[in-house]
Amino acid sequence: MAFSIDRALNVALGNPSSTAQHVFKVSLVSGMPFYGYHEKERHFMKIYLYNPAVVKRICELLQSGAIMNKFYQPHEAHIPYLLQLFIDYNLYGMNLINLAAVKFRKARRKSNTLYATGSCKNHLSRNSLAGTFFRWEQDEIPSSLILEGVEPQSTCELEVDAVAADILNRLDIEAQIGGNPGLQAIWEDEKQRRRNRNETSQISQPESQDHRFVPATESEKKFQKRLQEILKQNDFSVTLSGSVDYSDGSQEFSAELTLHSEVLSPEMLQCTPANMVEVHKDKESSKGHTRHKVEEALINEEAILNLMENSQTFQPLTQRLSESPVFSK
Repeated sequence: MAFSIDRALNVALGNPSSTAQHVFKVSLVSGMPFYGYHEKERHFMKIYLYNPAVVKRICELLQSGAIMNKFYQPHEAHIPYLLQLFIDYNLYGMNLINLAAVKFRKARRKSNTLYATGSCKNHLSRNSLAGTFFRWEQDEIPSSLILEGVEPQSTCELEVDAVAADILNRLDIEAQIGGNPGLQAIWEDEKQRRRNRNETSQISQPESQDHRFVPATESEKKFQKRLQEILKQNDFSVTLSGSVDYSDGSQEFSAELTLHSEVLSPEMLQCTPANMVEVHKDKESSKGHTRHKVEEALINEEAILNLMENSQTFQPLTQRLSESPVFSK
């Protein structure tokens, strides 16, 4: 899969003889599809790229049938790279970022602002990673924590560098603070407000209304049958979790129609959760460069050519500007 993506992208970029590697690795993961109702998790292929700038091009190749002679539906590929970083590490606006280790950039000039000597310790409140933090003084930073030859990029008195693997906010998700971490602080404020009023901080969830059984109408059965035929004509794998009876001319459909195969379940295969963040080390990178020796690419060059002719993503910048209404005569 990874070799086919590399090969197809090199051909689409006009370098068919290139051996450039764009995919770091492809992992099998399990997760709950975001859209629609699904009783259990599905399998997905998680693609790791060296350069996030090629995500859109690879998505179009996957959707066009140019890779492995199949039509793939990318998920979460529309999310910008920085936003995806925030999601993976539980970062959001108006919240602190907790780091296990940092390196300081040496300031260009010394600030005139006066501070008390020594370090001040405080406790973080309303955080599962509660502990102590230090207020660093510019003159008291150890030389081992200063990056030499790296200029600051802001006007702040202190500026630090850190790597994503040292972001501790991710541990809040592992502590199961909720499905939406951004709302957790709001719920904590409400609980604190109740405590201040000597009320219980346990917020009970409202009971859901009973869902009555609604039989499928004839038009619904007709449209579901037509949808199934269209999907099969386009080589999609259609799964109906129910029996289909053609004996009396009628067809019974279940409430769930999905394009995901039910042959293998996440419990049967050893796969990681889709929202798991992996820390890649240098030794993994070296293994990734040797995987192509035992693989063979499977691409559809005709689909790639059609995509290059019709997609603006693969057009040169000068051609896109010439065809733009702003620059055209």
